[in-house]
Amino acid sequence: MARYLLAPTSTSSSVLLTKDAAKNSPTSRPLRLRALGSRNSKAGPIMAVAWEQAAPAARYPKVAAPTTGPIPAAELLGVIEAAAKAGADVIMEAVNKPRNIQYKGVADLVTDTDKLSESVILEVVTKNFKDHLILGEEGGLIGDSQSEYLWCIDPLDGTTNFAHGYPSFSVSIGVLFRGKPAASTVVEFCGGPMCWSIRTISASAGGGAYCNGQKIHVSQTDKVEQSLLVTGFGYEHDDAWTTNINLFKEFTDISRGVRRLGSAAADMSHVGLGITEAYWEYRLKPWDMAAGVLIVEEAGGVVTRMDGGEFTVFDRSVLVSNGLVHGQLLDRIGPPTEDLKKKGIDFSLWFKPDKLSVEAHTYYPIARPRWKLCACRNVLQETSLHDAEVNSYRHSERKNRKRDGAYIDKDGVARTFDRKKISRKRGGAIKGRGWKYGSGFVDGVFPVLSPMAQDILEFVQKGTDVNNIWESLDNIPQAHDLWDDIVNVAVQLRLNRQWEPIITVCEWILYRSSFRPDIICYNLLIDAYGQKRQLNKAESIYMALLETHCVPTEDTYALLLRAYCNSGQLHRAEGVISEMQKNGLPPTATVYNAYLDGLLKARCSEKAVEVYQRMKKERCRTNTETYTLMINVYGKAKQPMSSLKVFNEMKTIGCKPNICTYTALVNAFAREGLCEKAEEVFEEMQQAGHEPDVYTYNALMEAYSRAGLPQGASEIFSLMEHMGCEPDRASYNILVDAYGRAGLHQEAEAAFQELKQQGMRPTMKSHMLLLSAHAKSGNVARCEEVMAQLHKSGLRPDTFALNAMLNAYGRAGRLDDMERLLAAMERGGDDAGAAPDTSTYNVLVNVYGRAGYLDLMEAAFRVLEARGLAADVVTWTSRIGAYARKKEYGRCLEIFEEMVDAGCYPDAGTAKVLLAACSDERQVEQVTAIVRSMHKDAKTLFAL
Repeated sequence: MARYLLAPTSTSSSVLLTKDAAKNSPTSRPLRLRALGSRNSKAGPIMAVAWEQAAPAARYPKVAAPTTGPIPAAELLGVIEAAAKAGADVIMEAVNKPRNIQYKGVADLVTDTDKLSESVILEVVTKNFKDHLILGEEGGLIGDSQSEYLWCIDPLDGTTNFAHGYPSFSVSIGVLFRGKPAASTVVEFCGGPMCWSIRTISASAGGGAYCNGQKIHVSQTDKVEQSLLVTGFGYEHDDAWTTNINLFKEFTDISRGVRRLGSAAADMSHVGLGITEAYWEYRLKPWDMAAGVLIVEEAGGVVTRMDGGEFTVFDRSVLVSNGLVHGQLLDRIGPPTEDLKKKGIDFSLWFKPDKLSVEAHTYYPIARPRWKLCACRNVLQETSLHDAEVNSYRHSERKNRKRDGAYIDKDGVARTFDRKKISRKRGGAIKGRGWKYGSGFVDGVFPVLSPMAQDILEFVQKGTDVNNIWESLDNIPQAHDLWDDIVNVAVQLRLNRQWEPIITVCEWILYRSSFRPDIICYNLLIDAYGQKRQLNKAESIYMALLETHCVPTEDTYALLLRAYCNSGQLHRAEGVISEMQKNGLPPTATVYNAYLDGLLKARCSEKAVEVYQRMKKERCRTNTETYTLMINVYGKAKQPMSSLKVFNEMKTIGCKPNICTYTALVNAFAREGLCEKAEEVFEEMQQAGHEPDVYTYNALMEAYSRAGLPQGASEIFSLMEHMGCEPDRASYNILVDAYGRAGLHQEAEAAFQELKQQGMRPTMKSHMLLLSAHAKSGNVARCEEVMAQLHKSGLRPDTFALNAMLNAYGRAGRLDDMERLLAAMERGGDDAGAAPDTSTYNVLVNVYGRAGYLDLMEAAFRVLEARGLAADVVTWTSRIGAYARKKEYGRCLEIFEEMVDAGCYPDAGTAKVLLAACSDERQVEQVTAIVRSMHKDAKTLFAL
């Protein structure tokens, strides 16, 4: 088969000339003829003709992805256009109505329509692609951070124009595949009041650009003097803004005019439509550009940064044009842009996803004279020129990938390495030497997959039959590069937390391949089996590791420890420590931290404290992670002062707290409602130079919620928004809970509705908190509506929700309904959906006690014990409270003694109801003496 030596041309297809036609062509001048490549002996000669023609003098890297990935272009475009249409319908409905406009900045307007448009767009996207990552102007970054697809959504580009009823504005949606635009749609609103209309401009990688179904192309104007240009200005009036004002003046003088419309997506679409020749702007965001740049490129245009450099949608400047005037524009725009860089203006990437592509680039042809070599083929040759181009590209791509490799380091910088210098050293490949416990990274590097590795990954992820996958892997030549590819695939699966495929791949290495597995294979298998709680298999892998004389690392022991702790096998976890010591390996902080983490998740606080003390006794060097874990341990055990003690100890030895440490300490105080202490830690964190994130704000809100101060929680929520930290679903849940605890059910309802308006789907917890808020206010009707919403959303009410419903019926005096619901819970099955717990009977004891039905209260208490449930401090206190209301002091003391004998320690509420039962000073003194005597030994301290 012939190899065709082809270069990019200024047209979409190359010209094939016969030998005679080449000689007789008046527009070409033949230089020389030579045979190209090998050929079949029966085929005619394959020759090449070179002639002078228009060809590119400069090449600009393309921004589009090579393909739309595993999702076909038609399917991807269908969802994008449906989502954009849904958002446009919202805008069209609101465009002639009065709108409530809020100010996000000095001049940055945001509308209710903007948020509602994004919510309906998200609904369409998440319905079709649940595992994709989404970056929205209003909603921020949501979804699976490991996805190869990133949706960049601007639900209303040109909000100021929309607010004033001035065209143009648009809905803009662009989808990136591995960091590059793959498909996009812009729905532009044209016309004006009383005559609004829309046009839909779409494009896909390699599929061209279309407007309302008709293919579009950029203009053919090749001089700036004959061009109509467009630009835009941001809200920051700094040096970049001044520079663009000067460019505006300069191009106004030499061109046919410069326009400023106010919607970047629409501006770029106009270049693709051939209405204008070019558009540029500083400081746009990915959602402003992701759709428009692909439309321009697929319409035949060119996209670069304003300094002429390679463009990504995460850059802070963009220049798009029809290609013919691009160089002329850069001559004037490039120098002042370079001057801005020298002044310190930030032109770094605005945002960089983990999987930003670092593959070789393709280039735009820019028309200027050069020499071109074109293949002439015999009419009998069956291989098409297109196939030759593809084959040539694949050959060179694979050849280049064998010469060097590419990866993104921990700082997000693209780097290359020489495979020959690093692969298959002692202990395995580079992948085998540095996998860090719990991180999924390899030597701090994200795995960047070769084409072969990418194919293997997709095949393994789709496959269900292990034998079929193994047979397919058997058929791949087990060369050196395959080892790196296979391990890269396994690590990528670890990042995605896909345990079954990890087991399939690593067991193939272990049992079927000719490769000798190294420590990372064993560690990955132990981790996967541990996550699936298959302890016997995890142990068997560890034994296989020892039998092959492969030396276990501290990561191996850490993974074993975590597997045992996750399954509650703490005695076997201790065996891991003993195993290490027996082999002369003192447990390091990595191992002990894994142990503490497992104990924390298992809520074994006493054991965690014991392990922590052992670390110090053995002089194991503790680190920031150790102290953060212990602060969490004490915090969850409701011992915030112990958390503070650990924090101070940490600073004393010079171990620097990070933001996770501060957040853990805020959480420790928040659980006890200690607002002032939580605020002190919050302020100390800021003074240390840490910017609070949403988790820290949520912890501070939780402190006010637990303290019964909903106004404080609301103020923290407002502060979070003011500081540019986007609240998440947990933020709204805490706000609902704060209002509910204070009995402000209307405010709780408003916070719940705001959560939905932000495009966040309420979870079971959201519904439960709202249900609890209305239950405390006795609003039974609304509680029943919330229960109906739960069923409608496909969420099965759990015990907490049903307990709240019981409480609502009890507070409203509807005891018959309460008892019917209780009977359904006790029967089990689908009619109730959840079995009763201690809190269920606490509700009954409290309701019957307050209503004066002491016999029913005692019966409920006996049922609790009969069902094998332990009465807690709330149960005992509610029971004492029922008799205290009747001033039956003697009976209250009897129950109090039963409570202590049962091992349940009283709290402040218990002391209060005992005092309420007293009828004279003698009884008050007696209760006080009892409480003071218990104060010395009680595990739970309380104040009278």
